[in-house]
Amino acid sequence: MDAASGYPAGGRADAPAAQASTNPLLVLWGLGILLAAYVVTALLRSSGQVYPWLDRYGVAGFGFAAAAVCLWRAHTHALNRGAVTFLGLALVSWSTGELLASILALSGAETATPSIADVFFLLFYPLTYVALTLLVQARIGRLGRPNWLDGVVAGLGAAALCATFAFRNLVQMTSGSHLQSVVNLAYPVGDLLLLLLVIGGTVLLGAQASAGWYVAAVGLIAIVGGDTANLLVSPRAQGPLGGSLAMVAWPAAIYLLSLSMWTSPRPTDPLRISRAPGFLAPGLAAVAALVILISGNLGRVTDVAVALAVVTLVAVGVRVGLSAQELRRLTEERHRQANTDELTGLANRRHLSHILDAFFAEEADNEGSPRRLAFLFVDLNHFKEINDSLGHPAGDELLRQLGPRLRQTVGAGGTVVRLGGDELAILLLDAGPEAAADVAERVTESLAAPFALRSVETSVSASIGIALYPDDALDGAVLMWSADVAMYRAKLSGDAYVFYDPSLDGLNNHIHLLDDLSDAVRNGELVLHFQPQMDLSSGAVSGVEALVRWPHPHLGLVPPVKFLPLAEEAGLMAPLTAWVMEAALRQCARWRRDGRDLTVSVNVSASNLLDEGLVELVERLLERYGLPSHCLVVEVTESVIIREFDRAGTVIRRLRDLGVLVSIDDFGAGVTSLAYLSGLPVSELKLDRAFLAGVTDTEGPRTLELVRATINLGHEMGLRVVAEGIEDAATLARLVELGCDLAQGDYISRPVPADELPPVGAAPVPLA
Repeated sequence: MDAASGYPAGGRADAPAAQASTNPLLVLWGLGILLAAYVVTALLRSSGQVYPWLDRYGVAGFGFAAAAVCLWRAHTHALNRGAVTFLGLALVSWSTGELLASILALSGAETATPSIADVFFLLFYPLTYVALTLLVQARIGRLGRPNWLDGVVAGLGAAALCATFAFRNLVQMTSGSHLQSVVNLAYPVGDLLLLLLVIGGTVLLGAQASAGWYVAAVGLIAIVGGDTANLLVSPRAQGPLGGSLAMVAWPAAIYLLSLSMWTSPRPTDPLRISRAPGFLAPGLAAVAALVILISGNLGRVTDVAVALAVVTLVAVGVRVGLSAQELRRLTEERHRQANTDELTGLANRRHLSHILDAFFAEEADNEGSPRRLAFLFVDLNHFKEINDSLGHPAGDELLRQLGPRLRQTVGAGGTVVRLGGDELAILLLDAGPEAAADVAERVTESLAAPFALRSVETSVSASIGIALYPDDALDGAVLMWSADVAMYRAKLSGDAYVFYDPSLDGLNNHIHLLDDLSDAVRNGELVLHFQPQMDLSSGAVSGVEALVRWPHPHLGLVPPVKFLPLAEEAGLMAPLTAWVMEAALRQCARWRRDGRDLTVSVNVSASNLLDEGLVELVERLLERYGLPSHCLVVEVTESVIIREFDRAGTVIRRLRDLGVLVSIDDFGAGVTSLAYLSGLPVSELKLDRAFLAGVTDTEGPRTLELVRATINLGHEMGLRVVAEGIEDAATLARLVELGCDLAQGDYISRPVPADELPPVGAAPVPLA
């Protein structure tokens, strides 16, 4: 990692580059040894003892070597070349000043102040300021005002504290000519600004500060400390060459600055939660400024220190004001985030709870007529198939587009909420059943418009359950539950929306219905109706689909859409399917004994298909009734296969090995394709009624061509193609034209008891 920028400095580069970086590192090691030896000699020599060639020319040469190593880093590896280059030039400038000062000192012209050496010494400061600024900017990028003010406060406080001591001899520093006074003041001012940048930058970087930054910071603080100590012990103001501490501090600082550009920081942890910047350093700076101001009133500190303390406290005041503004903005943003779904921009479940709690709390105190509230529970159909087929990013994109579309559809009269996943809710205040139905229809139409997902377009449908206050529920939890139950019935029936029906969905009635259904399944109190399947090449009935009915003693003949959700909820699907399978095969055996060679299709649910005992059940029943295996067609919806592709594929292959035909039911209702299902040993493809919608529309040839292509592709794959939901003669005629194999629907014949089935070989009588 590059110490300056925090980015890889080359890593596993080519061999020549790696070899080239070895020499500067060796030079750094050598310079470190020389510096250590120089510090030892400085400590051992007597006070005021100076070795001109070592302390002047030697130190200058040391500085040039360190500068060369720094510039070499910028030339070879550093991505943040600007900062490293400016720092290298600063070292060159100081070394040049040291060399010129050495020449002047040895020639006896050292007393001339200011000298040409001061130009290069002072140039060190602006070059270093630029380098530090670039280093901070490269590490943390753009900062908000409160963040950089923390650094300003900390730096100003440190500068004020330092000025308290450094400017104590202010009178002596300004006793010479005007130019001399300016130059003499420039050094402590430069040190104060340097300290401000170092302390402020460290506060800004916080946990992001690299090891290289801390090495450079130590070197720069050494400069400030050396110069400050030099001012305190010197009888008159001097430049950085005076004093033994400054004599050691500057070479050490130059070495540390060069070394910092080669120091590898610790790797960052992207999994670590970033912490807010601390207030310790700015707080200490503010306290120091207050102490300085109090001392200034007693006449114990210089005017420069007092001025810096005042500026520090002004910055603290600005920082407090900005913090209050930022806190308000952050509070509002957090409140918005807490009540908004990030993906769709819709309200979330938390916001829904607030709305319901507020509404029902107000209703509890309402002594007049209750207000109305409609709750629409919206569940997207086949959304999982979109995720599985197109990927989760496509599903997220659909939801992202869905949010604004639903908000616009519902309008200002309602609130749209994302409950989670593909479940949404719509709240309509002061809305009755007519308004709720109108919104449900508009939502259905809105969803039918295509969504652009990457390079494809797709549309979705939804199942909507509607519950009303105070008709269906008297609190928020029951209202939501009622809409959820209604939505589930809508999904099973294929209707776009369904209102909550207390006679079917009521909690007390719900429990009684569960008990009644359990008794009916256990006692075999169900009946089968059979819907004929017409062979479109001959017009005769060649097969039937078995459809279960529940003759309830009080509710009458209950269709499966009404009680199958109860069976799923009560865990009755396994015994229910076993009963249907046995009753269907028993009736098929009777037909065969009467000379009616019909196939019978039986639907199985997801739980049935994934039950390991399904194949054994089918095998046992076929053997019991002496039926050939091809008499049975097991229908499975494509959505079940897609959700559990591997497990479903295993069961389907076992049924195929048994000789049983497997049909993909409701094909075209989702987003899957024949290519996706081609790896399964299925025998039949059953086109969903929604897939066939518009097949007779001469203005929409795309639907016609899509159905034609699907039928042809199914035939190419050796599949028998069945169309369901035929409700008019035009659709039936078009399917004959397209070469579809079988068809069923209310136009051909509604489901009828076994004894009402048309005779074998005869065409069923279409409804008028």
